[in-house]
Amino acid sequence: MANQKLTLGQRIAAVFTGMIPTKQVTRYSFRGELPSIAQALDVDYVHSILRSAEAGNVMDLFALYRDIILDDSHLQTEFSKRKLAVIGDPLNLEPADKQNADDIFAKKVILDEIESCPSWLIACSHLLDSVLWPVAIVEKVFKPSTKPGLRYELAELVPVPERLLDYTSGHLQIRGTDPETGIPTGELNDVDLNRYIVHRGHLLTVPDNWGGPMRSLVFWWLLSSMDRDWWARFLDRYGSPFLVGKYDQDDDASRTVLERAFQFAVKLGGLVVSKQTEVDVKQAAASNSADAYEKFLTICQREKSKLIVGQTSSAEMQASGLDGGRGHKNQEQVRQDIRQFDALMLGVTLRTQLFDQFLRINGLRGRTPRPLWGAVSYDNAKILGEVLSNLRQAGLEPTDDAILVVAERLGFGVQRTALLGGTNSGLPLSAELSLLLADPSFSRRGLLVDGANQEICRRGSAALAQAFRGHLAPVRRIILESKSPEDLEQRLKLFYADWTPKRLGPVIQDALSAQAANAVQNS
Repeated sequence: MANQKLTLGQRIAAVFTGMIPTKQVTRYSFRGELPSIAQALDVDYVHSILRSAEAGNVMDLFALYRDIILDDSHLQTEFSKRKLAVIGDPLNLEPADKQNADDIFAKKVILDEIESCPSWLIACSHLLDSVLWPVAIVEKVFKPSTKPGLRYELAELVPVPERLLDYTSGHLQIRGTDPETGIPTGELNDVDLNRYIVHRGHLLTVPDNWGGPMRSLVFWWLLSSMDRDWWARFLDRYGSPFLVGKYDQDDDASRTVLERAFQFAVKLGGLVVSKQTEVDVKQAAASNSADAYEKFLTICQREKSKLIVGQTSSAEMQASGLDGGRGHKNQEQVRQDIRQFDALMLGVTLRTQLFDQFLRINGLRGRTPRPLWGAVSYDNAKILGEVLSNLRQAGLEPTDDAILVVAERLGFGVQRTALLGGTNSGLPLSAELSLLLADPSFSRRGLLVDGANQEICRRGSAALAQAFRGHLAPVRRIILESKSPEDLEQRLKLFYADWTPKRLGPVIQDALSAQAANAVQNS
Protein backbone atom coordinates (compact mmCIF):
# COMPACT_ATOMS: atom_id res chain seq x y z
CA MET A 1 0.00 0.00 0.00
CA ALA A 2 2.88 2.32 0.77
CA ASN A 3 4.26 1.87 -2.72
CA GLN A 4 0.91 2.85 -4.24
CA LYS A 5 1.17 6.30 -2.65
CA LEU A 6 4.49 6.96 -4.40
CA THR A 7 4.59 8.62 -7.77
CA LEU A 8 6.14 6.85 -10.75
CA GLY A 9 9.22 9.07 -10.52
CA GLN A 10 9.64 8.25 -6.84
CA ARG A 11 9.38 4.53 -7.53
CA ILE A 12 12.00 4.77 -10.25
CA ALA A 13 14.23 6.77 -7.91
CA ALA A 14 13.80 4.17 -5.17
CA VAL A 15 14.78 1.33 -7.51
CA PHE A 16 17.76 3.30 -8.77
CA THR A 17 18.86 4.07 -5.22
CA GLY A 18 18.72 0.37 -4.38
CA MET A 19 21.28 -0.28 -7.15
CA ILE A 20 23.83 2.05 -5.55
CA PRO A 21 26.28 0.05 -3.40
CA THR A 22 26.38 1.75 -0.01
CA LYS A 23 27.31 -1.31 2.08
CA GLN A 24 30.65 -3.10 1.85
CA VAL A 25 30.35 -6.83 1.16
CA THR A 26 34.05 -7.72 0.75
CA ARG A 27 35.16 -8.68 4.24
CA TYR A 28 38.13 -10.99 4.14
CA SER A 29 40.24 -12.48 6.93
CA PHE A 30 43.81 -13.72 6.49
CA ARG A 31 42.65 -16.96 8.12
CA GLY A 32 40.95 -17.82 4.86
CA GLU A 33 44.22 -17.61 2.90
CA LEU A 34 45.60 -20.86 1.51
CA PRO A 35 48.94 -22.02 2.98
CA SER A 36 52.09 -21.58 0.92
CA ILE A 37 52.62 -24.29 -1.69
CA ALA A 38 55.92 -23.07 -3.15
CA GLN A 39 58.16 -25.20 -0.92
CA ALA A 40 56.57 -28.46 -2.14
CA LEU A 41 56.54 -27.49 -5.81
CA ASP A 42 57.97 -29.51 -8.69
CA VAL A 43 57.27 -29.66 -12.41
CA ASP A 44 54.51 -32.27 -12.13
CA TYR A 45 52.77 -30.30 -9.39
CA VAL A 46 52.85 -27.13 -11.51
CA HIS A 47 51.24 -28.95 -14.45
CA SER A 48 48.50 -30.31 -12.21
CA ILE A 49 47.78 -26.77 -10.93
CA LEU A 50 47.55 -25.47 -14.50
CA ARG A 51 45.19 -28.27 -15.55
CA SER A 52 42.97 -27.57 -12.55
CA ALA A 53 42.84 -23.85 -13.42
CA GLU A 54 41.94 -24.60 -17.03
CA ALA A 55 38.97 -26.55 -15.68
CA GLY A 56 37.85 -23.46 -13.71
CA ASN A 57 39.38 -24.00 -10.27
CA VAL A 58 41.93 -21.17 -10.03
CA MET A 59 42.39 -21.34 -6.26
CA ASP A 60 45.77 -23.11 -6.30
CA LEU A 61 46.99 -21.15 -9.33
CA PHE A 62 46.41 -17.78 -7.69
CA ALA A 63 47.98 -19.10 -4.47
CA LEU A 64 51.03 -20.07 -6.52
CA TYR A 65 51.13 -16.59 -8.08
CA ARG A 66 51.04 -15.10 -4.59
CA ASP A 67 53.96 -17.27 -3.45
CA ILE A 68 56.00 -16.46 -6.55
CA ILE A 69 55.67 -12.70 -5.99
CA LEU A 70 56.50 -12.99 -2.30
CA ASP A 71 59.47 -15.36 -2.71
CA ASP A 72 61.23 -13.89 -5.75
CA SER A 73 62.91 -10.55 -4.96
CA HIS A 74 63.81 -9.92 -8.60
CA LEU A 75 60.29 -10.50 -9.88
CA GLN A 76 58.79 -8.47 -7.05
CA THR A 77 61.07 -5.55 -7.84
CA GLU A 78 60.28 -5.58 -11.55
CA PHE A 79 56.56 -5.84 -10.82
CA SER A 80 56.79 -2.82 -8.51
CA LYS A 81 58.60 -0.85 -11.22
CA ARG A 82 55.81 -1.62 -13.66
CA LYS A 83 53.14 -0.32 -11.30
CA LEU A 84 55.10 2.66 -9.98
CA ALA A 85 55.65 3.88 -13.54
CA VAL A 86 51.91 4.70 -13.57
CA ILE A 87 50.76 5.46 -10.03
CA GLY A 88 54.06 7.19 -9.21
CA ASP A 89 53.13 9.98 -11.64
CA PRO A 90 50.64 12.71 -10.73
CA LEU A 91 47.08 12.15 -11.94
CA ASN A 92 45.32 14.86 -13.91
CA LEU A 93 41.82 14.87 -15.39
CA GLU A 94 41.08 16.33 -18.81
CA PRO A 95 37.50 17.62 -19.22
CA ALA A 96 35.62 16.42 -22.29
CA ASP A 97 35.24 20.04 -23.41
CA LYS A 98 37.28 22.84 -21.85
CA GLN A 99 34.70 25.39 -22.93
CA ASN A 100 31.74 23.54 -21.37
CA ALA A 101 30.97 24.57 -17.81
CA ASP A 102 29.25 21.24 -17.02
CA ASP A 103 32.29 19.25 -18.19
CA ILE A 104 34.63 21.44 -16.16
CA PHE A 105 32.47 21.04 -13.07
CA ALA A 106 32.36 17.24 -13.59
CA LYS A 107 36.15 17.17 -13.68
CA LYS A 108 36.43 19.24 -10.51
CA VAL A 109 33.94 17.09 -8.58
CA ILE A 110 35.62 13.80 -9.52
CA LEU A 111 39.07 15.17 -8.73
CA ASP A 112 37.81 16.20 -5.28
CA GLU A 113 36.44 12.69 -4.72
CA ILE A 114 39.79 11.13 -5.67
CA GLU A 115 41.71 13.38 -3.30
CA SER A 116 39.33 12.63 -0.42
CA CYS A 117 39.31 8.84 -0.95
CA PRO A 118 41.92 7.32 1.42
CA SER A 119 42.11 3.99 -0.43
CA TRP A 120 42.59 5.44 -3.91
CA LEU A 121 46.27 4.53 -4.37
CA ILE A 122 45.82 1.06 -2.88
CA ALA A 123 42.91 0.42 -5.24
CA CYS A 124 44.86 1.59 -8.29
CA SER A 125 47.81 -0.58 -7.25
CA HIS A 126 45.51 -3.59 -6.91
CA LEU A 127 43.94 -2.96 -10.32
CA LEU A 128 47.42 -2.84 -11.85
CA ASP A 129 48.02 -6.38 -10.57
CA SER A 130 46.19 -7.43 -13.72
CA VAL A 131 49.17 -6.52 -15.89
CA LEU A 132 50.39 -9.99 -14.79
CA TRP A 133 47.32 -11.56 -13.16
CA PRO A 134 44.48 -12.32 -15.58
CA VAL A 135 42.07 -9.95 -13.80
CA ALA A 136 41.82 -7.64 -10.78
CA ILE A 137 38.63 -6.52 -9.04
CA VAL A 138 37.87 -3.64 -6.66
CA GLU A 139 34.59 -3.06 -4.82
CA LYS A 140 33.02 0.41 -4.92
CA VAL A 141 31.31 1.74 -1.80
CA PHE A 142 29.35 5.02 -1.83
CA LYS A 143 27.78 7.02 0.98
CA PRO A 144 25.17 9.81 1.15
CA SER A 145 26.84 13.13 0.52
CA THR A 146 26.97 16.16 2.75
CA LYS A 147 28.41 18.32 -0.03
CA PRO A 148 26.09 20.76 -1.82
CA GLY A 149 25.01 19.57 -5.26
CA LEU A 150 25.90 15.91 -4.66
CA ARG A 151 23.71 12.98 -3.68
CA TYR A 152 26.47 10.43 -3.01
CA GLU A 153 30.19 10.50 -2.32
CA LEU A 154 32.84 7.85 -2.88
CA ALA A 155 33.35 6.31 0.55
CA GLU A 156 35.91 3.59 -0.15
CA LEU A 157 37.48 1.35 -2.79
CA VAL A 158 38.04 -2.17 -1.44
CA PRO A 159 40.42 -4.59 -3.24
CA VAL A 160 38.89 -8.03 -3.76
CA PRO A 161 41.47 -10.77 -3.00
CA GLU A 162 42.18 -13.20 -5.85
CA ARG A 163 41.45 -15.98 -3.36
CA LEU A 164 37.73 -15.17 -3.76
CA LEU A 165 37.64 -15.48 -7.58
CA ASP A 166 36.10 -18.59 -9.10
CA TYR A 167 35.49 -19.91 -12.64
CA THR A 168 34.00 -23.36 -11.93
CA SER A 169 30.64 -22.25 -13.36
CA GLY A 170 32.26 -21.26 -16.67
CA HIS A 171 32.43 -17.51 -16.00
CA LEU A 172 33.86 -15.12 -13.41
CA GLN A 173 32.20 -15.23 -10.00
CA ILE A 174 33.15 -13.98 -6.55
CA ARG A 175 33.07 -16.27 -3.54
CA GLY A 176 31.08 -14.96 -0.61
CA THR A 177 32.54 -14.51 2.88
CA ASP A 178 31.13 -14.67 6.37
CA PRO A 179 30.25 -11.07 7.37
CA GLU A 180 31.63 -11.58 10.88
CA THR A 181 34.69 -13.82 10.47
CA GLY A 182 35.66 -12.99 6.88
CA ILE A 183 36.18 -16.69 6.07
CA PRO A 184 35.19 -17.68 2.48
CA THR A 185 31.94 -19.61 2.16
CA GLY A 186 30.52 -21.82 -0.58
CA GLU A 187 28.30 -19.05 -1.95
CA LEU A 188 29.21 -17.81 -5.46
CA ASN A 189 27.93 -14.48 -6.81
CA ASP A 190 28.06 -13.00 -10.29
CA VAL A 191 30.06 -9.81 -10.77
CA ASP A 192 27.81 -6.74 -10.70
CA LEU A 193 29.50 -3.80 -12.44
CA ASN A 194 27.40 -1.42 -10.35
CA ARG A 195 29.34 -2.67 -7.35
CA TYR A 196 32.70 -3.79 -8.76
CA ILE A 197 35.47 -2.45 -10.99
CA VAL A 198 36.85 -5.24 -13.19
CA HIS A 199 40.21 -4.50 -14.81
CA ARG A 200 42.22 -6.53 -17.32
CA GLY A 201 45.47 -4.69 -17.98
CA HIS A 202 47.05 -6.97 -20.57
CA LEU A 203 46.69 -7.76 -24.27
CA LEU A 204 45.87 -11.46 -23.98
CA THR A 205 42.45 -12.60 -25.18
CA VAL A 206 42.56 -16.10 -23.67
CA PRO A 207 40.14 -16.92 -20.81
CA ASP A 208 41.13 -15.65 -17.37
CA ASN A 209 41.35 -19.13 -15.88
CA TRP A 210 44.26 -19.97 -18.19
CA GLY A 211 46.45 -17.77 -16.05
CA GLY A 212 47.14 -14.52 -17.90
CA PRO A 213 50.69 -13.23 -18.56
CA MET A 214 51.93 -14.53 -15.20
CA ARG A 215 51.63 -18.10 -16.45
CA SER A 216 54.68 -17.68 -18.69
CA LEU A 217 56.80 -16.75 -15.63
CA VAL A 218 55.94 -19.78 -13.52
CA PHE A 219 58.57 -22.10 -14.98
CA TRP A 220 61.24 -19.38 -15.14
CA TRP A 221 60.62 -18.79 -11.45
CA LEU A 222 60.72 -22.54 -10.75
CA LEU A 223 64.01 -22.97 -12.64
CA SER A 224 65.62 -19.96 -10.96
CA SER A 225 64.54 -21.25 -7.53
CA MET A 226 65.87 -24.72 -8.31
CA ASP A 227 69.09 -23.17 -9.58
CA ARG A 228 69.61 -21.49 -6.21
CA ASP A 229 68.88 -24.77 -4.46
CA TRP A 230 71.32 -26.65 -6.69
CA TRP A 231 74.05 -24.07 -6.01
CA ALA A 232 73.44 -24.28 -2.24
CA ARG A 233 73.75 -28.07 -2.38
CA PHE A 234 76.99 -27.82 -4.35
CA LEU A 235 78.50 -25.41 -1.82
CA ASP A 236 77.35 -27.59 1.07
CA ARG A 237 79.07 -30.60 -0.43
CA TYR A 238 82.10 -29.14 -2.19
CA GLY A 239 82.37 -25.56 -1.06
CA SER A 240 84.47 -26.22 2.09
CA PRO A 241 88.14 -27.28 1.85
CA PHE A 242 88.81 -31.01 2.39
CA LEU A 243 91.87 -33.01 3.43
CA VAL A 244 93.84 -35.48 1.30
CA GLY A 245 96.26 -37.89 3.07
CA LYS A 246 99.05 -39.86 1.47
CA TYR A 247 100.61 -43.11 2.80
CA ASP A 248 102.62 -46.00 1.44
CA GLN A 249 100.55 -48.61 -0.26
CA ASP A 250 101.85 -51.43 1.95
CA ASP A 251 101.79 -49.47 5.22
CA ASP A 252 98.38 -50.29 6.69
CA ALA A 253 99.38 -48.98 10.11
CA SER A 254 100.04 -45.49 8.72
CA ARG A 255 96.71 -45.53 6.91
CA THR A 256 94.90 -46.40 10.15
CA VAL A 257 96.65 -43.64 12.05
CA LEU A 258 95.82 -41.15 9.28
CA GLU A 259 92.13 -42.09 9.25
CA ARG A 260 91.91 -41.63 13.01
CA ALA A 261 93.64 -38.27 12.70
CA PHE A 262 91.05 -37.14 10.12
CA GLN A 263 88.25 -38.21 12.46
CA PHE A 264 89.65 -36.09 15.31
CA ALA A 265 90.46 -33.16 13.00
CA VAL A 266 86.91 -31.80 13.27
CA LYS A 267 87.06 -31.71 17.07
CA LEU A 268 90.68 -30.59 17.45
CA GLY A 269 90.75 -28.16 14.55
CA GLY A 270 94.02 -29.71 13.33
CA LEU A 271 96.00 -32.86 12.69
CA VAL A 272 98.74 -34.68 14.63
CA VAL A 273 100.75 -36.89 12.26
CA SER A 274 104.36 -38.03 11.83
CA LYS A 275 106.88 -36.18 9.70
CA GLN A 276 106.77 -38.85 7.02
CA THR A 277 102.96 -38.52 6.60
CA GLU A 278 101.74 -36.20 3.82
CA VAL A 279 98.49 -34.28 4.17
CA ASP A 280 97.21 -31.77 1.59
CA VAL A 281 94.33 -29.30 1.92
CA LYS A 282 92.25 -29.13 -1.28
CA GLN A 283 89.95 -26.23 -2.16
CA ALA A 284 86.97 -26.92 -4.46
CA ALA A 285 86.92 -24.86 -7.63
CA ALA A 286 83.81 -23.08 -6.43
CA SER A 287 84.38 -19.98 -8.50
CA ASN A 288 84.61 -21.92 -11.73
CA SER A 289 81.61 -24.08 -10.87
CA ALA A 290 79.57 -21.00 -9.95
CA ASP A 291 79.80 -19.57 -13.46
CA ALA A 292 77.32 -22.07 -14.86
CA TYR A 293 74.82 -21.43 -12.07
CA GLU A 294 75.22 -17.66 -12.37
CA LYS A 295 74.71 -17.68 -16.14
CA PHE A 296 71.61 -19.81 -15.86
CA LEU A 297 70.16 -17.64 -13.09
CA THR A 298 70.87 -14.52 -15.16
CA ILE A 299 68.97 -16.00 -18.10
CA CYS A 300 65.96 -16.70 -15.86
CA GLN A 301 66.00 -13.20 -14.40
CA ARG A 302 66.28 -11.54 -17.81
CA GLU A 303 63.30 -13.46 -19.13
CA LYS A 304 61.23 -12.21 -16.20
CA SER A 305 62.36 -8.61 -16.78
CA LYS A 306 61.59 -8.73 -20.49
CA LEU A 307 58.01 -9.80 -19.88
CA ILE A 308 57.30 -7.40 -17.01
CA VAL A 309 59.09 -4.15 -17.97
CA GLY A 310 60.01 -4.87 -21.60
CA GLN A 311 63.78 -4.57 -21.12
CA THR A 312 66.65 -5.73 -18.91
CA SER A 313 68.91 -2.69 -18.61
CA SER A 314 67.07 -1.26 -15.57
CA ALA A 315 67.72 -4.46 -13.59
CA GLU A 316 71.44 -5.00 -14.29
CA MET A 317 74.45 -3.37 -15.90
CA GLN A 318 75.25 -4.96 -19.25
CA ALA A 319 78.10 -4.47 -21.69
CA SER A 320 76.64 -2.30 -24.44
CA GLY A 321 79.47 -2.07 -26.98
CA LEU A 322 79.95 0.71 -29.50
CA ASP A 323 76.25 0.97 -30.34
CA GLY A 324 75.07 0.69 -26.75
CA GLY A 325 73.50 4.15 -26.66
CA ARG A 326 71.01 3.27 -29.39
CA GLY A 327 70.20 -0.03 -27.70
CA HIS A 328 69.45 1.66 -24.38
CA LYS A 329 67.23 4.22 -26.14
CA ASN A 330 65.30 1.43 -27.85
CA GLN A 331 64.79 -0.35 -24.54
CA GLU A 332 63.69 2.88 -22.88
CA GLN A 333 61.20 3.46 -25.71
CA VAL A 334 59.74 -0.01 -25.13
CA ARG A 335 59.43 0.76 -21.44
CA GLN A 336 57.65 4.02 -22.21
CA ASP A 337 55.24 2.24 -24.55
CA ILE A 338 54.36 -0.21 -21.78
CA ARG A 339 53.86 2.62 -19.26
CA GLN A 340 51.58 4.52 -21.63
CA PHE A 341 49.58 1.37 -22.34
CA ASP A 342 49.13 0.62 -18.62
CA ALA A 343 47.99 4.20 -17.97
CA LEU A 344 45.61 4.11 -20.94
CA MET A 345 44.01 0.82 -19.92
CA LEU A 346 43.64 1.85 -16.28
CA GLY A 347 42.22 5.21 -17.33
CA VAL A 348 39.60 3.60 -19.58
CA THR A 349 38.52 1.24 -16.79
CA LEU A 350 38.19 4.01 -14.20
CA ARG A 351 36.44 6.29 -16.66
CA THR A 352 33.81 3.78 -17.76
CA GLN A 353 33.28 1.85 -14.52
CA LEU A 354 33.71 4.52 -11.81
CA PHE A 355 33.70 8.12 -13.05
CA ASP A 356 30.72 7.66 -15.36
CA GLN A 357 28.71 5.92 -12.64
CA PHE A 358 29.55 8.66 -10.13
CA LEU A 359 28.23 11.35 -12.47
CA ARG A 360 25.04 9.38 -13.21
CA ILE A 361 24.08 8.66 -9.60
CA ASN A 362 24.58 12.33 -8.75
CA GLY A 363 22.57 13.54 -11.74
CA LEU A 364 25.42 15.71 -13.07
CA ARG A 365 25.14 16.77 -16.70
CA GLY A 366 28.84 17.01 -17.43
CA ARG A 367 30.56 14.37 -19.52
CA THR A 368 33.14 12.03 -18.04
CA PRO A 369 36.69 13.46 -17.91
CA ARG A 370 39.70 11.52 -19.17
CA PRO A 371 42.44 10.52 -16.69
CA LEU A 372 46.04 11.42 -17.60
CA TRP A 373 49.00 9.95 -15.74
CA GLY A 374 52.44 11.48 -15.94
CA ALA A 375 54.16 12.29 -19.21
CA VAL A 376 56.41 10.88 -21.87
CA SER A 377 60.15 10.62 -21.24
CA TYR A 378 62.27 13.76 -21.18
CA ASP A 379 63.73 13.04 -24.64
CA ASN A 380 60.30 12.56 -26.23
CA ALA A 381 58.90 15.65 -24.50
CA LYS A 382 61.86 17.65 -25.77
CA ILE A 383 61.27 16.45 -29.32
CA LEU A 384 57.58 17.35 -29.05
CA GLY A 385 58.47 20.84 -27.81
CA GLU A 386 60.86 21.37 -30.71
CA VAL A 387 58.21 20.31 -33.20
CA LEU A 388 55.67 22.77 -31.75
CA SER A 389 58.27 25.53 -31.72
CA ASN A 390 59.18 24.90 -35.36
CA LEU A 391 55.54 24.97 -36.35
CA ARG A 392 55.09 28.32 -34.65
CA GLN A 393 58.13 29.80 -36.38
CA ALA A 394 56.74 28.63 -39.72
CA GLY A 395 53.44 30.38 -39.03
CA LEU A 396 51.59 27.11 -38.37
CA GLU A 397 49.80 25.78 -35.32
CA PRO A 398 48.18 22.51 -34.17
CA THR A 399 44.44 22.17 -34.60
CA ASP A 400 42.08 22.05 -31.63
CA ASP A 401 41.87 18.27 -31.96
CA ALA A 402 45.66 18.02 -31.55
CA ILE A 403 45.60 19.73 -28.14
CA LEU A 404 44.23 16.58 -26.51
CA VAL A 405 47.04 14.51 -28.06
CA VAL A 406 49.63 16.96 -26.76
CA ALA A 407 48.06 16.83 -23.29
CA GLU A 408 48.26 13.03 -23.27
CA ARG A 409 51.93 13.14 -24.24
CA LEU A 410 52.82 15.75 -21.62
CA GLY A 411 50.68 14.28 -18.85
CA PHE A 412 48.87 17.53 -17.98
CA GLY A 413 46.20 19.69 -19.56
CA VAL A 414 47.20 22.36 -22.07
CA GLN A 415 45.32 25.11 -23.87
CA ARG A 416 46.00 27.86 -26.36
CA THR A 417 47.61 31.05 -25.12
CA ALA A 418 44.95 33.62 -24.27
CA LEU A 419 45.31 36.73 -26.49
CA LEU A 420 43.16 39.73 -27.40
CA GLY A 421 41.35 39.98 -24.09
CA GLY A 422 40.95 36.28 -23.50
CA THR A 423 40.27 34.92 -27.00
CA ASN A 424 42.46 32.14 -28.34
CA SER A 425 43.84 33.57 -31.55
CA GLY A 426 46.98 31.45 -31.80
CA LEU A 427 48.72 34.23 -33.78
CA PRO A 428 52.42 33.87 -34.59
CA LEU A 429 54.81 36.22 -32.86
CA SER A 430 55.11 38.44 -35.96
CA ALA A 431 51.37 39.15 -35.93
CA GLU A 432 51.47 39.84 -32.20
CA LEU A 433 54.29 42.35 -32.75
CA SER A 434 52.32 44.03 -35.52
CA LEU A 435 49.24 44.42 -33.34
CA LEU A 436 51.32 45.64 -30.45
CA LEU A 437 53.02 48.30 -32.57
CA ALA A 438 49.65 49.36 -33.92
CA ASP A 439 48.64 50.46 -30.40
CA PRO A 440 49.01 54.29 -30.15
CA SER A 441 50.45 53.93 -26.64
CA PHE A 442 53.47 52.10 -28.11
CA SER A 443 53.89 54.09 -31.36
CA ARG A 444 56.11 57.09 -31.75
CA ARG A 445 53.78 59.00 -34.08
CA GLY A 446 50.35 57.55 -33.29
CA LEU A 447 48.13 55.76 -35.80
CA LEU A 448 45.10 56.64 -37.83
CA VAL A 449 43.12 53.42 -37.82
CA ASP A 450 39.44 52.69 -37.99
CA GLY A 451 37.29 51.95 -34.97
CA ALA A 452 37.61 48.19 -35.25
CA ASN A 453 41.40 48.30 -35.24
CA GLN A 454 41.36 50.70 -32.33
CA GLU A 455 39.20 48.31 -30.34
CA ILE A 456 41.52 45.40 -31.17
CA CYS A 457 44.55 47.43 -30.15
CA ARG A 458 42.88 48.59 -26.95
CA ARG A 459 41.92 45.04 -25.90
CA GLY A 460 45.07 43.37 -27.08
CA SER A 461 47.83 45.75 -25.99
CA ALA A 462 47.92 44.67 -22.35
CA ALA A 463 48.05 40.96 -23.20
CA LEU A 464 50.47 41.31 -26.10
CA ALA A 465 52.86 43.41 -24.04
CA GLN A 466 53.61 40.29 -22.03
CA ALA A 467 55.68 38.99 -24.96
CA PHE A 468 58.23 41.81 -24.43
CA ARG A 469 59.17 41.22 -20.87
CA GLY A 470 62.61 40.00 -19.91
CA HIS A 471 65.24 39.63 -22.65
CA LEU A 472 62.78 40.62 -25.44
CA ALA A 473 61.79 43.93 -23.85
CA PRO A 474 64.21 46.01 -26.03
CA VAL A 475 62.85 44.55 -29.31
CA ARG A 476 59.98 47.06 -29.54
CA ARG A 477 62.31 50.03 -29.02
CA ILE A 478 64.83 48.73 -31.55
CA ILE A 479 62.08 48.27 -34.17
CA LEU A 480 60.79 51.81 -33.64
CA GLU A 481 64.26 53.37 -33.84
CA SER A 482 65.38 51.45 -36.95
CA LYS A 483 65.29 53.34 -40.27
CA SER A 484 65.32 50.32 -42.58
CA PRO A 485 65.15 46.51 -42.47
CA GLU A 486 68.94 46.36 -42.83
CA ASP A 487 69.38 48.80 -39.97
CA LEU A 488 66.97 46.79 -37.83
CA GLU A 489 68.81 43.52 -38.45
CA GLN A 490 72.16 45.11 -37.66
CA ARG A 491 70.89 46.66 -34.41
CA LEU A 492 69.43 43.34 -33.25
CA LYS A 493 72.68 41.48 -34.00
CA LEU A 494 74.68 44.03 -32.05
CA PHE A 495 72.32 44.11 -29.10
CA TYR A 496 72.08 40.30 -28.86
CA ALA A 497 75.68 39.61 -29.82
CA ASP A 498 75.96 36.80 -27.27
CA TRP A 499 73.09 34.85 -28.83
CA THR A 500 73.66 32.03 -31.29
CA PRO A 501 72.40 32.49 -34.87
CA LYS A 502 69.88 29.70 -34.33
CA ARG A 503 68.38 31.50 -31.33
CA LEU A 504 68.49 34.98 -32.84
CA GLY A 505 67.14 34.02 -36.29
CA PRO A 506 63.43 33.74 -35.34
CA VAL A 507 63.58 37.05 -33.42
CA ILE A 508 65.03 38.88 -36.45
CA GLN A 509 62.43 37.31 -38.75
CA ASP A 510 59.51 38.30 -36.53
CA ALA A 511 60.91 41.78 -35.95
CA LEU A 512 61.26 42.38 -39.70
CA SER A 513 57.67 41.22 -40.24
CA ALA A 514 56.46 43.50 -37.47
CA GLN A 515 58.39 46.47 -38.88
CA ALA A 516 56.90 45.91 -42.34
CA ALA A 517 53.38 45.60 -40.93
CA ASN A 518 53.82 48.76 -38.88
CA ALA A 519 55.13 50.68 -41.88
CA VAL A 520 52.10 49.66 -43.94
CA GLN A 521 49.67 50.76 -41.23
CA ASN A 522 51.46 54.12 -40.85
CA SER A 523 51.47 54.85 -44.56
